[in-house]
Amino acid sequence: MTAAGMTLAGAGVARRAVPLLMFIVLWQALGTFHVVDTSFLPTPMMVGRALTDLLTGPEIRDNLLATLLRVFAGLILGAASGVALGVGMARSPTFDAYVSPLVGATYSLPKTALVPLLILWFGVGHLMAVAAVFLTCLLPVVVHTYHGVTATPSVLVWSAQALGADRRQVLWRILLPHALPDIFTGLRVALGFAFVVAISAEMIASTAGIGRLTFMYGENGSYDYMFAAVAAIVLIAFAADRAILGLGALCLRWHESAAGEGA
Repeated sequence: MTAAGMTLAGAGVARRAVPLLMFIVLWQALGTFHVVDTSFLPTPMMVGRALTDLLTGPEIRDNLLATLLRVFAGLILGAASGVALGVGMARSPTFDAYVSPLVGATYSLPKTALVPLLILWFGVGHLMAVAAVFLTCLLPVVVHTYHGVTATPSVLVWSAQALGADRRQVLWRILLPHALPDIFTGLRVALGFAFVVAISAEMIASTAGIGRLTFMYGENGSYDYMFAAVAAIVLIAFAADRAILGLGALCLRWHESAAGEGA
């Protein structure tokens, strides 16, 4: 990257950071000048001290690892299954006719509503949370993959077939590459849902995880530690989102949409 490019990138980062810094300053001022009761809304400095204290012990580390295991296990399984189902729906009208109504009926269903049923089937623990995350991540990836494959210009498929490409070659060399931008969009949407559902499931029924830890601190009135646990998972989720954006930019270097990645 050139010096001018680095300067522009730094300016962009600064512009995005200013609203966040203003929010933190305002939040700190509300507590410092006793506009709000810091017993219920700790200041950023109090939350920072609590987070530093948590990071020195094993409690938050162990619970974060449990949550991340559930999030990424469910995300990987959901993404792999979602791509397969999306491609199948796009390539087979018969398969689409059977699966599309199920996708449409369950897409808007809050997946946390299924947690009691998943507890009945899988019990309390990792398997229940992974199943909840899997179901949550599955549908966005299915929908975006389906639209990515069906949006592939027919002339590309016809040209490949005219040159002797079989169905497998058309899939791997034409359809999936063209659908990659949509697939990465689905993955990014699914990642956000994965954290929400994993933490919600842990709050409802779990013996470990950052959701359970946050709920426990809230019940005990340790609000500075509760906010610190939330801050930790926000930072992890943000880093994971940036990682998906970076992976997408790497895989889509050839695609015009790569220039717009990074929002």
